[in-house]
Amino acid sequence: MFNDFKINTKRVIIFIVMVLLMVLKDLKSAILKSTAIIAIVLADAGSAWAVQRHPGDEGFDAHMMAHLFLIASMLYLFVVLGKPSLRLSGWKLIRLAALFFLLWNVDVSITHITGRLMEPKGHYLKGSWLLVEDLKTELYYVTRLTEYFFLVPAFLFMALGLRRLETELKREKE
Repeated sequence: MFNDFKINTKRVIIFIVMVLLMVLKDLKSAILKSTAIIAIVLADAGSAWAVQRHPGDEGFDAHMMAHLFLIASMLYLFVVLGKPSLRLSGWKLIRLAALFFLLWNVDVSITHITGRLMEPKGHYLKGSWLLVEDLKTELYYVTRLTEYFFLVPAFLFMALGLRRLETELKREKE
């Protein structure tokens, strides 16, 4: 897996500069600091190694266990944040984010499971047409197309909730 891994001096130097930029107290402006970090990262854009393959049953099982853990976590967060004692409205938005993360996770889990149950590509593609002949194929494509309808609002509600919490907590301090 790491046979072609070589230490690249340029990347080591860039990493050290990034760490120094994050720790230096002299840079007061967060915009300047983040712009410098982004410029350094983009200057040496290479392979991100962002795709994780799950060969065999062990990888798939571990991946599905992670999805189940996230489903349980988001369900717990949704229930806990539903208590009336939480008076800040930011928590309500974060609760909505938890609900959408939960829905996204259920959707993606169904996509993974039905994707494993489907035949190889040649059996459900005919030219440029998709052959949707059974429920698992239909379920796969519907969940595959709808997953971002849940994920994008989840991140949006999370960002809005955190922003509102910050302003509400600042108001409380004053």
